[in-house]
Amino acid sequence: MFLLSIVCSGFMLFFAVMYLYWGLGCIKLYKGNRFHEDDSDYHPIVAVILPLRGNDPFLVDCLNGLLNQDYLKYDVKIIVDHADDPVLKIVNQYLLKHNHPHCQVNVLESRTGICGLKNASLIQGLQDLDDEVEVIAWLDADVIPHRTWLQELIKPLQDKKVGVASGIRWYAPRHSNAGTLVRYMWNAAAVIQMMAMDIAWGGSIAMSRQVFQNPLLHESWSTMMWEDTYLKKLVSNLNLELVFVPSATMVNEESTSLKSCFHFITRQLMNVRFYHSHWWFIAGLGLFSTIAQFTLMVLLPLYMVQGNLFGAGMIAVVLLFVSTSIVSIVCRIDSLIRQLVRARGEELKRLPFSTFSVLWLTLFVYCAALFAAMRTRNILWRGVIYNAVSPFQVQIEHYEPFQHSGEIVEELEVVKSSIV
Repeated sequence: MFLLSIVCSGFMLFFAVMYLYWGLGCIKLYKGNRFHEDDSDYHPIVAVILPLRGNDPFLVDCLNGLLNQDYLKYDVKIIVDHADDPVLKIVNQYLLKHNHPHCQVNVLESRTGICGLKNASLIQGLQDLDDEVEVIAWLDADVIPHRTWLQELIKPLQDKKVGVASGIRWYAPRHSNAGTLVRYMWNAAAVIQMMAMDIAWGGSIAMSRQVFQNPLLHESWSTMMWEDTYLKKLVSNLNLELVFVPSATMVNEESTSLKSCFHFITRQLMNVRFYHSHWWFIAGLGLFSTIAQFTLMVLLPLYMVQGNLFGAGMIAVVLLFVSTSIVSIVCRIDSLIRQLVRARGEELKRLPFSTFSVLWLTLFVYCAALFAAMRTRNILWRGVIYNAVSPFQVQIEHYEPFQHSGEIVEELEVVKSSIV
């Protein structure tokens, strides 16, 4: 039993040291690339694509930011999933009051049924681009771009070695319910891992002409469920790089339930499972760290009952070191992001006092989501049921125009799974 505690303690120490190393790299990136005035003369013509299905709660804020960028040479392509989608009327009414000279609104023309609807919208957005367009970018409807978002996002692409520039997703919980706090903690750890393993975030991305004109991009997206994680492999095949843009960190303050949080994490992990070459390392790290943690938490009171103070003290020190390491890294990154947001003229609410009380709960939710991601094939996402058998074998089993949120099953619910 003591040997088991040694093994589990060793793994947890490895886990903590690895996250410290990754986290310090993340901190270095933020500290080295923050709050600088843009002095670049790189101002290519950009096409920005906004795929829409349903009226996101942040849509008006998203449109306000997107259509009022401090950037002259950009066009906007809004692609609505269906002519009967209520968001089409909302967008048209918005544009009547807030005209933008280079904004087009179109309805998705082709649903092949063998890829994600966002992919289909992006593929349509890439068609009929002006020859002068050198960069494309896209964002999700829950992203609220600040006025310099586009200039900051595309800036790395002036380096001809860079093919894709990715923003960074961050949550800033306003409420202290379990789902919101778990999502915050999981995402904070996930961001560190995403930056260490070059996992792009599809909520805010820019791409050079060399990448978006490559036939492999269209061929891949047209049979894939998600568009972002695979970009690392694509740019590597073109001998290009994928970089992260700290100044394009996009903050989401929305709350969520624990159930919705679980399905959100499951979706993210399915994306990695399908399209990232190091999936088994990521999955193994999550599973073994959860098992090791649970084992140590069981052995700690057992050693205390047995009077084995050395064993109990060793476990307590290890668990304290792991918790302190993760919390300190997350707090430091959170602080840098708050400084960055403050420099934009915005202010985030202080983290709820109970935020870090869910640290260990987050690990168990993450473990459960890993098992779900390994076993799940069918996903219900905003009224559409996908059957994702393999990375390039996706089928829409049920489609209908988006209805009001009250008529839809909760966002991102994994269906036909033995876990749910």
